[in-house]
Amino acid sequence: MNTTNDVSNKMQNDINKKLISFNDKQNDLIFETRSRLFKLEHNFRLLILAVAITGSVLALTGLAVING
Repeated sequence: MNTTNDVSNKMQNDINKKLISFNDKQNDLIFETRSRLFKLEHNFRLLILAVAITGSVLALTGLAVING
């Protein structure tokens, strides 16, 4: 009976170690993905700002040309 418990405990410990390793890999992937998304959001905001500035400059230039 004691040998059976030892084998069962060893198997459970192995399973637990594998699950912990799997969870660590999942956490790494999640954090990498979040980091990439943060960078993309930042770049997108900069792009929107650049488009807004360019549009404003073009509009003001157009008004200046029209009004002479």
